[in-house]
Parts: sequence; C-alpha cells; structure tokens
Amino acid sequence: MPPRFFIADPGLTGPLGHHLSYSQSVAEAARRAGTPPVILAARGFTGCIPGIECHSVLGTAYQSAGGGGALRRALFGTLSHLPAPLAAAAAGLIRAARRRISPRAPDGLAAELHAALGTLHAGPGDWLLLHSVSGANLASLAEGPDLHGVTVLVVLRRMPAEMEADDAAPDPLPVLLRRLVARFGARLRLFADTAQLAEDFSALSGLPVRTVPLPIVVPDAAPHAPAGLPHIVFAGGARLEKGYHLLPDALAAVAGRARFTVQSGPIGPESDPLVQRAHRRLKARQGPGLVLVETALDGDDYAALLASADMLLLPYDGPTYGARSSGILAEGLALGVPAIIPAGGWMESVAGPDRAVTIPQAAGAEDLARALSQAIDHLPGLSAASRSMARTWRDEHNPDALFRVFVAT
Repeated sequence: MPPRFFIADPGLTGPLGHHLSYSQSVAEAARRAGTPPVILAARGFTGCIPGIECHSVLGTAYQSAGGGGALRRALFGTLSHLPAPLAAAAAGLIRAARRRISPRAPDGLAAELHAALGTLHAGPGDWLLLHSVSGANLASLAEGPDLHGVTVLVVLRRMPAEMEADDAAPDPLPVLLRRLVARFGARLRLFADTAQLAEDFSALSGLPVRTVPLPIVVPDAAPHAPAGLPHIVFAGGARLEKGYHLLPDALAAVAGRARFTVQSGPIGPESDPLVQRAHRRLKARQGPGLVLVETALDGDDYAALLASADMLLLPYDGPTYGARSSGILAEGLALGVPAIIPAGGWMESVAGPDRAVTIPQAAGAEDLARALSQAIDHLPGLSAASRSMARTWRDEHNPDALFRVFVAT
C-alpha cells in the first residue's frame, strides 16, 4: 500500500466553513500528487467530499470555550437589551467565570486517533496532519499512544496566549511542545501559517517551527468595475472579535456612498450581547444599500459573494488577531479585492498600504467610519494594486504548495 496522508480535523463538524475548506483542499492536493488522502472528521460530520475517503470518528472537540447552553442563552439574551458598556462588562465577567469553574474532561483525541489509525492499518511512512488543534488536544497526544509510527504534522494557527486561555493543556506551552518532541521524536513536525506565529512558537519552545503557505482556493474572476455604488462585503459570520458591533454606526456614517452586504450567519440568544444589539440595528436598516445574509453559505455561494465585492470589510480586533492569519483576507488577496483591516499584525503585513486601509487597534465606530470614507475615496487605486498582485499571491498560497512543504520535511 502506498503512503497515505491522513488529515485529522476534530473541528470538521458540518458541510460548511473554513475547517471543511482547509481539510478538503489539502486532501485534494494530496490526491493530485498521487498520495491517497484520508480525512478523520468529527462524529457529527455528515458532509460528502467527492473522491475523498472520509471517516467521522472523532468525538473530542477542537474548541469548547464558546459553549454554555441554556444558561448562556438566557444571560446573553437579557444582557443584549442593556446599555452597551454594561452588557460588555457583564459578558466578560461571565466568560471569565465560566473558564474558572467549567470542569475539564480528559481530552481523548490521542486515543481516538490511535483507534482510527489502527482500524485503517496506518503505519510508518504515512503522514498525519492536525491543522487546527488546542492545547488540550496536544496534551492528549503527548500523553497518549504512539499512533502506529506515523509522521505527525502539527500546524499551530492560534496565538500562544489564546491556546493558554481556551482549552488549554495542563502544562505551559513550552513544556507541552517539548513533551511532544519527547513522545514522537523525529516523527514530529511543527508548522505555523504565519511567519510571526512561527517565530513566537519557536522562541517559546526552542524548537524549529516552519512557516507554511495557506491553502487558498478561489475561482478565476474577471476584473470588474463598480457598477454604480461600490459593493463592500463583510463575510464570515458575526463575532465580537470581528468588529460586528461597530457596523451599525460606521455604515450609517457613509450611507449613500456604498452598498453593503453583511453575512452575519445565524444570530441567536447565545451570541455575544453586543453582537445581538448590533444585529437588531442592522436588521432595522435593511434596504437597497444594506443586505443582510443571516444564513451560513455553502462554498459556491460564499465564493460568489467574495467575487462580487469591490472591497472587503474586516474590522477585526487587532490584539485578538495579531499574528494569526485570516482566511477571508487571504481569499480577498487572491481575488484581487482590497480590504479594510486592523493595523499591526499579520493582516497589515501581508496586505500593505497599497491593498488595504487600516483601522487602529481598539478601534471604535468613528475610526471605522473614517477608514470606510478613505477606502471609498481611494478605491480605484486600491483595486488596481490588488489586481496586479493577485496572481503572485495565488502562486504562493495554494493547497499544492502547502502539500509539497508537508511531505518534503
């Protein structure tokens, strides 16, 4: 049997989203290279990936910090009707309390992988990719069985502080990473999808961490000039760290100068109180200049939305994103679409001033409104620069380039 490329993705729970696009795109790159891919998804995954062997066998979560059940829904739903400063403060206290008191069940990822790989007769010469993992997941690997001699490829995509805060390992990250090396030896490869993350994790652990490309897949799109008002798109779902709460006031400040599509996805009482408040205000303003998309989008509809944009609106919280990559920005750069992004961190470093307008860290709605006005004023130049650099970006960041790095190490 030829070597196989296993992709373990405990966050792959449904037929939509960036977990699916990452796992599917790498699997398809492996298949193109002649290496049989196998995806190990969450037990609840019911999607179908044509031509790819897929097993829904993982019961361990990738992230559990966003849950909370009925109590969270009741509290956050009530807070969403309070003044914004009070709602924000109370929500922060609730999250902090939940982190302190929530029981932590033992992470079972290693045992589940051992069982699945054994059933599938994996062994030396095979690869196992984990591209989205928590500290708790990694601790399970460090303590668990040998995984049948496969080479373990780990992509570190979250900042160290995030991994220490949510679904953390019992040990500090430097200790955890060294324990992984002790467990797997030369069969362990550590990667990060931004240079800053690679540098941060290498400095923490004293271990080599290699930067890898992003597996960006976008359709070929013909350049288009804005038809009437420029079309500005906020995509990827409504979350506090994505600046969703800033949108009502900022969009109102430039009303009549652009038309907006805001893909919030489903919003319910479990959503952050400030997100719920903002969503009610946006719903009240729907019309020709503002379209709300309140559902998750499949791959084709999502790609069509991005391709229709003249500008992407990504007013993310700078400190939260920092060294992290953004799949939506990466897709926009591949399409040649400029963006509004936070200053500092990976997003500004890759887009630069020719393809993006920045908002300051800890920006408010007025800061975002100024950035929108500036972006609209300079859109022709931003668009031309973005289109001219799109091909170079796609040549660097694509699934085939990523797969070659994985199997060459």
